[in-house]
Amino acid sequence: MRFIAVDGLTTNLKPLSTLFRQSNNSVVFALRKLRAKCILLVGLSLFINPLDAAERISGTAENHATPSVNRSTSLMTTTVDFQILMTKDNHSSAMANAAIDSAIDEIKRVTQVFSEWEPGSEISAINKAAGVKAIEVSPEVFRLIAEALRISELSDGKFDITFKSAGKLWDFRAQTIPDAATLQSAVMAINYQHIILDEEKQTVFLTKAETQIGLGGIAKGYAIDRAVQIIRNSGFDVFYINAGGDLYASSGGVSKNSTKDSTKRWKVGIQHPDETESLIALLPVANGAIATSGDYERYFEKGGIRYHHIIDPDTGYPADMSRSVTVLTSRAYLADALATAVFVLGPEKGITLIENMPETEVLIIDKRGQIVSTLPHLSP
Repeated sequence: MRFIAVDGLTTNLKPLSTLFRQSNNSVVFALRKLRAKCILLVGLSLFINPLDAAERISGTAENHATPSVNRSTSLMTTTVDFQILMTKDNHSSAMANAAIDSAIDEIKRVTQVFSEWEPGSEISAINKAAGVKAIEVSPEVFRLIAEALRISELSDGKFDITFKSAGKLWDFRAQTIPDAATLQSAVMAINYQHIILDEEKQTVFLTKAETQIGLGGIAKGYAIDRAVQIIRNSGFDVFYINAGGDLYASSGGVSKNSTKDSTKRWKVGIQHPDETESLIALLPVANGAIATSGDYERYFEKGGIRYHHIIDPDTGYPADMSRSVTVLTSRAYLADALATAVFVLGPEKGITLIENMPETEVLIIDKRGQIVSTLPHLSP
């Protein structure tokens, strides 16, 4: 998945003008029944248009461009991009760079804490003690596992951190399909209800010896949320963080529902992965997170079938009712987990889930390439 950073309006995207209409400086996606060649999509990417970013954030094009600090670095097995706009008189590039340094350190810390591959991590300790004993964990680990279980309940188990029992059998580098009997045996160990939490003792216990947990589907988003807090605590409120598919855009005091100050919102575009001149939507975002899950991120093909990394916990095989799911909500960890949950649930049940979540929207490309969304302006 690709993200191209920063903000802009439809007028900067002339080849795409037939897809959008503009009202009061806010971009609204005008979707009609698209011709087959337009809706046969193979996935989504997101970008934030870099044109006129600082001028749009400062409110008027007449103002001098607001200075910014940008940095890209490798973290969490992906490229993480930062941009901080220095919107106050006491801001400096040194302060912004220090904030990014602290945010990077925090992402590294969170990555180690929630890694199932780090021998000394609490997650590794939980997995090693599966079926034997409960492991006392830090409040941070306990809270995120508890939140993962809450999302499992909401999604009827389609988001399940115990998927690792089967997920580890898939080798996408070697492009091998697991033995059916071995996979079926592993599926028996997948069930979030095999995780027992004791809030008083702050312990986690896996009741089956074969059950293993992996928090990759929620911890990356959580790391972004922690980095967001670090940057805000450093005195900056207009910035974005993009971690290869999980993104948070902060616009300071702009209200999410206000039609005013629309030029101060980041404009996040959902882009066709193969045709860089084609956008599916351009969404104004103020202080929110976006995450996308797609079958084009990690996959191989055999016998005309695409095998990708988003596993259905009920079967152990890749989910096959969607091609791509983009979730918009208030927190990155929640967007991260819900994108996976909706992808596995499929469009009908996925839409129902999101409609019952406050301040949350979803855009789905189903297996036929059709757009399904809770966003009113994306309804066919």
